[in-house]
Amino acid sequence: MNATRVVSGLQKRLWILPALCILTIIIGQLCAAKCAFIQGDILGIDLDIFGILFYSLLLVSLLAYRNFYPEDWLMRAIAAVVAVGVGAELILIKFQVENSVYCPKCLISGFFFLVLFFLVARHLKKWVIILLIVAGLLFTSFTFNGSVIPSYANESNPQFGADKAQVEIIVYSDYFCPHCRKIDGQVNTILGKLKDSARIRFVDVPLHPRSLEYDEVFLYSWFVSGNDLKTAVLVRELLFDEAVKKTEQAVVISLLKSKGISVKSDKEKARSVFRGFYNESIKTDKVSATPAVVIVKGGERKKYVGAKAVLKALEEFSR
Repeated sequence: MNATRVVSGLQKRLWILPALCILTIIIGQLCAAKCAFIQGDILGIDLDIFGILFYSLLLVSLLAYRNFYPEDWLMRAIAAVVAVGVGAELILIKFQVENSVYCPKCLISGFFFLVLFFLVARHLKKWVIILLIVAGLLFTSFTFNGSVIPSYANESNPQFGADKAQVEIIVYSDYFCPHCRKIDGQVNTILGKLKDSARIRFVDVPLHPRSLEYDEVFLYSWFVSGNDLKTAVLVRELLFDEAVKKTEQAVVISLLKSKGISVKSDKEKARSVFRGFYNESIKTDKVSATPAVVIVKGGERKKYVGAKAVLKALEEFSR
């Protein structure tokens, strides 16, 4: 009986469902830095903006149908738009399943939307609904460009370049790796060209017994400078040079300070980055040798290992 009352109530107030979808997307933006989520676009329009526009259209149409123009053709048109939207929703769900990352705001708003679909589908014939869903599937397959922003992607972990870019470049290196040192200058030059169009991350892989000491120093400088690629590059260059001399950590920190680069020593905070972001990245990309670079774009994650492969991949991507 209660379920029947709920369905009956929703039938009379269908506008509530797209309103809840919009609310979910807006609230989802508030926690985007704290949870895994999907970022992408449809026809070049940001996914969240596209969703808000789509649900706003449904909201206005349902309010118009309820209060001003209760014509059958209008409700059939609304049902048709919703059916196409279901096809799009299936593509988004497929994308999450393939990447094993589930976006709370996407799933919650999708639930409200599917409830709306089941309530309005009765206004169309089944074969029409199937054709419209297929149309939505095909349209979204060709126009959706998405990427996964992992749960560690927040301000508590090193990130440089464009914060909201849909392309992510992860550079894996070890300060005691001669091949990493050899190409560091070229890599930094290319990254400088990409800083306005990509999120850039440096992940220090502790292959050498003393690597962690140097990794800590890099993070100590980042604690102060934040998302400043220029400072990060200067620090990395110094660390590569001093690694050749096997300079003690305290001396390296003094050298940085002498060059006007501030540091904030916090071993526990640095180790939390190792345990979280660094370890998760290395595990995700299965990195066992350096230098390496991973380029994440449109849901694809491509890894390149070795000095020549890394430079070639970055140069081709920067063109």
